Amino acid sequence: MSEQSEIFVCQGCGHCCHGKATVSLDKADIERMVSFLKLPFEQVKEKYLRISGAIVQMKIVDGHCIFYKDGCTIHPGKPWRCSEWPLHPSILTDEANFSAISESCAGIKKDLGYEEFCRKFSDYLGKS
Repeated sequence: MSEQSEIFVCQGCGHCCHGKATVSLDKADIERMVSFLKLPFEQVKEKYLRISGAIVQMKIVDGHCIFYKDGCTIHPGKPWRCSEWPLHPSILTDEANFSAISESCAGIKKDLGYEEFCRKFSDYLGKS
């Protein structure tokens, strides 16, 4: 079985923490953040979250996630989608996704090429 380090090693560049939006949070993400921050939910909600209908995300400050400052300041309590990135299954079905993600993420092993990356990633996921 392939290891994650064969296809991706985080460089801590924070590129994935920048942009106009952050990942959507589920209930477990919010609970993990509240526990990590050791603050009441209402305070976490007011200070760090933006809520639009049923969608809950982290706020954006100066073009990046509110928790980004020379790295993730809540790394042990970060959302599962942040932990998963950039190893998202959509890479396996769309070479354009792979190209876009690969260009923006310094941690993706670019020397593999798309087909080899997909083979190793599928193996890593236990799909092959």
